[in-house]
Amino acid sequence: MKTLLSIVLFCLINFHKSIFAFVPSGRAEHNAVLIDKRLYFHGGARWRDGYAPDQLFYLDVSKSFTTYDISLMPWINLSSISGVSCKTGATACADETTIYYIGGNHCGGLVSKFDTISLQWSEPTTSGSIPTSTFERPGEEMKWVQCVILEHKIHIYGGFAAHKMNILDTSQLYWSSFTSSLIYSGTQYYSATLLNDSILYIGGTFRTLGPFYDSTLSGCQTNSNQELPISIFNTNDNTWRVVTTTGQIPTKKCNYASVYIPQHNRILLFYGADDVTINSLDTLTFTWTIPVILNSGGPLRRLMGHTTTLIGAYVLIAFGYYLTDDRTLISSDIFLLDVSHKDSYNWVTTYDPINSIQPIPTSPTSPTSPSNISIGAAIAGMIVCGIIGMIIGGVLIGLLRPFIDHINRVNYDRLQ
Repeated sequence: MKTLLSIVLFCLINFHKSIFAFVPSGRAEHNAVLIDKRLYFHGGARWRDGYAPDQLFYLDVSKSFTTYDISLMPWINLSSISGVSCKTGATACADETTIYYIGGNHCGGLVSKFDTISLQWSEPTTSGSIPTSTFERPGEEMKWVQCVILEHKIHIYGGFAAHKMNILDTSQLYWSSFTSSLIYSGTQYYSATLLNDSILYIGGTFRTLGPFYDSTLSGCQTNSNQELPISIFNTNDNTWRVVTTTGQIPTKKCNYASVYIPQHNRILLFYGADDVTINSLDTLTFTWTIPVILNSGGPLRRLMGHTTTLIGAYVLIAFGYYLTDDRTLISSDIFLLDVSHKDSYNWVTTYDPINSIQPIPTSPTSPTSPSNISIGAAIAGMIVCGIIGMIIGGVLIGLLRPFIDHINRVNYDRLQ
């Protein structure tokens, strides 16, 4: 009877959880920002159905979970916070514990601000050289762009047909801008990665006034060699430099998602418009490779408008648009790629918050490696000990020799 009651109680508890637990709906063109074991999601759209519901929530990555059923993952809905505005196609950067959401299509202002400590949302007023465009209504000039923050300054390149670097000083909420003779070709759908005091820009598209879907697929930029364009922006002197790469160079890449793995000096590029590939770029040698993945998994269709976040030893891929030959589908899927080892990855369905990335050895294995040094030291120690033993043995024999000779003489006399 007790066993039956326990089973019934267990079923009731899980039924209650399944009914009342928050489960985010599918979306794309959203933002994902990791702060202190919480992965904050904001914004997004559902293709032609407008903004996605529940615009602000987070995933608690301090807890383990599986991706088989996202309704059982530790989601927390924050959409009821006063003033939360809707956005899609925006960019987001964290300045310590505050997240700044900038641009995109929205129902608020150009800049939105969320304090993850006080859980307060605000729409601050900015000043200075505020980005504008003749093609978009005020506040929506920067769509489908990426931001990078360095010393409280948010750098955002491009936007709608704009070859310009816009910089927002978060301490003063003041905009400044910079243009140069050398410009980067892709103004939207690119990736931006901070490497020390420089920003590496990869791929993207220069979007015109054509339809969203057509311009995304046909406008992916290539350089003069029909290869993926890459440039570096130096934040110290505001100069651009074109980067030459080698290896398995992609031809096009836009509307994809990327992560930087500093322990391995690699940037991973995930999928994108008309693309089912994961690409890897070594940031020391600028060599392209296709990473080795030991098992099957991940999205089964072309995916774009998704986010990727490095969390411990995993890359978490969230939501996006699935592209088929005849339609676009909204994804509510979550995928995990274990990147703990540099030379081989695994698709997994279980997240372990303790798992971490294996660092690269500081020096390659050689005849003077620690293991060989230990063996050599042991051999040398044995030789030294042998020599010392021989010396001590010789001294003892010398000291005992008269006593031994006396005994031998006594024994000899007894035999006579």
